[in-house]
Amino acid sequence: MLGKVLIPDGEAASDPSWTLLGHGAFNERPYLGAAGSRQFVNKLRMTNSVPIGTTTDVTQALVGTNEQRALLIMQNNSTATSPDFAPTMYFGFGTQPVVGYDLALPPGVGIVLDVRVPADAIYVGFGPSSGASVLIQGVIKEGGVTDPVGDTTNMTDTAQMAQLVSLLKKALNIA
Repeated sequence: MLGKVLIPDGEAASDPSWTLLGHGAFNERPYLGAAGSRQFVNKLRMTNSVPIGTTTDVTQALVGTNEQRALLIMQNNSTATSPDFAPTMYFGFGTQPVVGYDLALPPGVGIVLDVRVPADAIYVGFGPSSGASVLIQGVIKEGGVTDPVGDTTNMTDTAQMAQLVSLLKKALNIA
């Protein structure tokens, strides 16, 4: 549920104006193009969703190497009632994680990687847990673009490149 609140579904998630700076309203999406239709840069699709639970084999990658991965969501939804405690999940990129060393997600915590997304295979490991009320659960979700070349090209159609150049010129005091 939290992911649906923070990350819009469908094409709205890849609407370039969703995070456009300088217009005041966070979610203001102007209509562009002919007949008032919205234009979208990316056609981001959730391509894989892998549940994590008590039967997860920590010796196998949860998801394999994926050079087209453009979005990665990892969540630890494990729960326990006091005095029991749920495990922290540790994630390894390209290798099995080392508990206490690799990326740690405590119970109830998730992370979204969407700028520099690792393409490596991803493994999970579990920290200590205790008690009969422990429920180990989590998820990894991947997203990819349908046409990376075309999506990059479309940046000029929505004026993102022009805006980026303008901001860089302003920051570097170039006329």
